[in-house]
Amino acid sequence: MKAFWISLALAGAAAAHFAWIAPVTPVLTVGTAAQVQLGIGHELGVSESAPLLPGLRAYALAPSGVRTELKPAKSGLWLNAEYTPKEAGQHRLVFVHDRGIRSRTPKGLLEGGRDKNPTATQAFRGVRTAVAYAFTADAKLEPKAVGLPYELVPQRTEKGVTVTLLFQGRPHAGGDVAVSWAGKKEVVLGKTGADGKMSYVAPAGAKGPFVILCEQPIAAAKGLPYDTDNYETALYLNW
Repeated sequence: MKAFWISLALAGAAAAHFAWIAPVTPVLTVGTAAQVQLGIGHELGVSESAPLLPGLRAYALAPSGVRTELKPAKSGLWLNAEYTPKEAGQHRLVFVHDRGIRSRTPKGLLEGGRDKNPTATQAFRGVRTAVAYAFTADAKLEPKAVGLPYELVPQRTEKGVTVTLLFQGRPHAGGDVAVSWAGKKEVVLGKTGADGKMSYVAPAGAKGPFVILCEQPIAAAKGLPYDTDNYETALYLNW
């Protein structure tokens, strides 16, 4: 494994905003409704705008694999939803957001691909995914892929976490990885290696929730009216 052991202090700041999903409370209780939030911003926990609902799907996966559809609704700068766990153990909260196809043109950013915008200098499809690991009391992390087109799968280490980037279910190189702790702006870590992995050491004394982020443009299939699928993903964990 080609690992990148990078501390927060040595990384540079990023400018991009990102989207995430997270439980409001760190511990779930069987039979009790838990509040779930979806936000977009430059730092975890500080939403600057609510994700748009068109093209967005959100759901929860129970320890047994049972899937429960979530029904997010806009509330100020957030999307809010409820999830009532029926099993003890590890739960995963998920969203997939197909943001559609857009083109950069001399007239600015327009909806649609090159078929609708023949003067486009660039055309792309935006796809966001996010996974949050949430637990009932005393449950432990069990890394599992959700099966998203672009996702990070975590493995806890003694000093931090190693993530594996999966594209269409296979380890994928070249994803740009960053991290954001609650209330802290996004910080760039580097790129995933040939094995799709990136390892991260948590800062000394760090506690609480954080997200590992990854983004990457990938060439679109031939014959489509756009150039790249621009993928972004967020992985929410609690340290």
